[in-house]
Amino acid sequence: MASTSTLEQFNVFFKKYSRFIALAVALVLPLFLSPRWVHTFIVAFYYMIVALSWNLCAGYTGQFSFGHHAFSAVGAYAAGLLAYYYGLPPAAGIIVGGIAAVPIGFVLGGVSLRTRGPYLALTTWAFAECLNIVLRNEYEITGGTKGLLIPTLFPRGTSKLYYYYVGLFLFAVVLILVYKLVKSRIGLYMAAIRDDVDVAEAMGVDTVKWKVLVFTFSSFLAGLGGAFYAYYIGLISPSLATMGEMVMVMIIVLFGGMGTLEGTIIGGIFIMLISEFLRGIMPGISLLFFSAVIIILIRFFRGGLIELIRKLIAGFSSSPSVAETGMKNISVEG
Repeated sequence: MASTSTLEQFNVFFKKYSRFIALAVALVLPLFLSPRWVHTFIVAFYYMIVALSWNLCAGYTGQFSFGHHAFSAVGAYAAGLLAYYYGLPPAAGIIVGGIAAVPIGFVLGGVSLRTRGPYLALTTWAFAECLNIVLRNEYEITGGTKGLLIPTLFPRGTSKLYYYYVGLFLFAVVLILVYKLVKSRIGLYMAAIRDDVDVAEAMGVDTVKWKVLVFTFSSFLAGLGGAFYAYYIGLISPSLATMGEMVMVMIIVLFGGMGTLEGTIIGGIFIMLISEFLRGIMPGISLLFFSAVIIILIRFFRGGLIELIRKLIAGFSSSPSVAETGMKNISVEG
């Protein structure tokens, strides 16, 4: 019984202080990592920001977009081109990147979200492909397939630790914004739309309005992530608008668990770390590996890795201790 009491106390303590523990670990972790793994986490912050924005639409509102990587590319190019041609400070460029994606998201959402069916997925996919073509062909402005070298957030050669902490801060801000939105009244509208649009409309919810607003806001978040990533690598190129980027974002959300913030975090970190590990063993195998893992998860745990973790924790917490089992046996025998 003592062990059970200790376990319950640990669960209460962990639930109460888990956020502070996670923040403390995130702050000190890069101090013990090599530059290679610090770089991996910086890239993970970018993908997790875009994944959070996509999860906001797909996981929380039930609106599937195949073009959120294009919004991050718009943010990257808007910030990068303004820095390249007009000397826009990178710190301001990150905000500009998010703002640049807003009107595009609003127009695409306004056109495709008024109808039902796969129109949003088709419209966003078509936009992403068109954007890729434009970026490749407008050589005089965008640099074509080679892209453009742009100013970085910090002088070249600066320690990656600076980028790590900026990425961590930006990711934390996006995470808080998404959390506040999901827990607000708008979050209730989003859940109602995801579960049943007809019922939501019967309850008086303006489904088109909220779908468009959420989609536009998610575009803004993706643009922020793209601008940060561009200022980190110091390059804007059409590769940012390829379908492979969207696939990576979807893998992170599906692997971690759709409709959960914890799943996006766990999925993003796990996917990026394993990708880097597999790249050193056999380049090109990571996509095949994650495809197989996702098929297994969807087959047995539709909620992704976070569902598996929750079931394991619940099973461990509910399992009787040895002392309890012994006491029960004694009472039965008596």
